[in-house]
Amino acid sequence: MHKFLLTLILVFSLIACDIDDEIQIVENENAVDDSSMVNIIEEEEHEHDEEKDHEHDEEKDHEHEDEKDHDHEEDHEHEEEKDHEHEEEHELSFSHYVEEFGTQGLLNIEKLDDIDLSWPREVEAMNGKIIIEEEPKRILTISVGHDEMLFGFADIDTIVAVSSFSQSETGNIYDLTKDLPTISSEIETIIAQDPDLVFADPYANPSLIQSLKDVGITVVQTQLNNDYIGRINDILFTSYVIGQTENVSKLISVIEEKISIIDEFKSRFDKKPSVLSVTYYDAYWAAGVGSTEGSIIELAGGLNIASENGVESNNMITKESLIDMNPEYIVIPQSIAWGGQDFYDTLFSDESFQSIEAIINNNVYLVDTSYFTTLSHWNIVGAEKLMGIIWGDEWNKVVGDLPEFYSCMNCDIYN
Repeated sequence: MHKFLLTLILVFSLIACDIDDEIQIVENENAVDDSSMVNIIEEEEHEHDEEKDHEHDEEKDHEHEDEKDHDHEEDHEHEEEKDHEHEEEHELSFSHYVEEFGTQGLLNIEKLDDIDLSWPREVEAMNGKIIIEEEPKRILTISVGHDEMLFGFADIDTIVAVSSFSQSETGNIYDLTKDLPTISSEIETIIAQDPDLVFADPYANPSLIQSLKDVGITVVQTQLNNDYIGRINDILFTSYVIGQTENVSKLISVIEEKISIIDEFKSRFDKKPSVLSVTYYDAYWAAGVGSTEGSIIELAGGLNIASENGVESNNMITKESLIDMNPEYIVIPQSIAWGGQDFYDTLFSDESFQSIEAIINNNVYLVDTSYFTTLSHWNIVGAEKLMGIIWGDEWNKVVGDLPEFYSCMNCDIYN
């Protein structure tokens, strides 16, 4: 009986051990399964995170692209707005200038703030009312003043020829005109260039103007003014005739800035030094009231002594009148080739001139005819040069602040 009990206990112990082993195995298997499940879950979560990151990146990229597209659209709209504002600015600028300076000769304009820039256009020039049917593509002039003005603001590709005087090596637009065809007062040289518009100055031969009209070429004859307001009006009128009103702002703004600096400088002085502009060919010629040289003297802050003595335009004076005027400064707008140096030397060698204050103080100057005798905005540079003569060091301190004129204000090569 005792043995039987021992055997029974042993059997139960073995069974219990087997059960423990199975339980341990199951637990181990479960642990492995749990571990695998954890790994699977972690992998799934990692994949899910990657998918989320990828989706997030895609969303960010998409959002970024949307933002870029939106920014691009805004930039495009901004550029369009700027272009529109730029166009409006040009139109407003032209209207503003016309109103400010009182430009004459622009016909059939009902409202200055809404100038009709369509074609045809009608203007009133020195040679009567002129209708320009369409925008001119081939333009030429028979005067240096018109050439210099047109090159100052116009599209130079529309200018097909110039006069020989505009091709002078000492001229203001030589670098742009030297290779262009040359025209003269001979009508054949003009017709050969097939122009659809010709500008003429007040001194043009009437028969030439009529002959050009007879062959169907539109001619616009205009007054070229001496004062700066007149110069601006010349520019505005001409730009309207050729359909290039949007080009005038740069040239006019430089003119206005120059005049502003000059006027401010002159306001510092009470006394005006007397200046005589005189040349000698077959007689003594002085620049009086209404002359180009006289306007330069006045702009520079000088007193035009010839005007004060009753001389009108460019007119002859006697030797005695020259001596009696007794100017503080004498300027000679006469080239050396045309006797300028000879006249200069005579003023100092002739004993009868030795009482003149300008001679005594050695204040006699040969000046550049391209600035002093041309009929364009370049006369303002003549005034600047004269201010250097009569105001000396005081003006030299200011001259560096002046903006520059270029042969072509709208050409890339100068900007």
